[in-house]
Amino acid sequence: MSDYGRVVVGVDGSAASLQAVLWAAREAKLRNSKIEILHSWSMPFVIDPMAMMPMMFPTEEMVAGANKIVASAAATVASIDPKIEVITRVEQGSASEHLIDASKSADLLVVGSRGHGGFAGLLLGSVAQQVANHADCPVVIVPAK
Repeated sequence: MSDYGRVVVGVDGSAASLQAVLWAAREAKLRNSKIEILHSWSMPFVIDPMAMMPMMFPTEEMVAGANKIVASAAATVASIDPKIEVITRVEQGSASEHLIDASKSADLLVVGSRGHGGFAGLLLGSVAQQVANHADCPVVIVPAK
């Protein structure tokens, strides 16, 4: 594929995320562009008698799980067209912050409409809403089927 542009897609392993990857791969193929698959993860909170605090060190399972999500998304892109150049990134921290940062040099940012946010997502605002409001490039929010 050429260096015409870059489509960034945020993934979290959810059904909506898979739909976003499929949409982004088809769009990258149409645009003859690269696709960057980005997964961000945060340390879970543990209960301490004094307060809730994040775990101090990632476990091997956390890192392996994040890499598995990205590898699965890359395989999905290859199933659409193996010629699409795929860039993968796994970042620790806020998904919306990493996606907004990636949007500064992207031609298009794609995310699913809902992910694994759960109740915390209601309190903090969804990743899709954050990137739609703050991205530096066009954003496509793909609904889950």
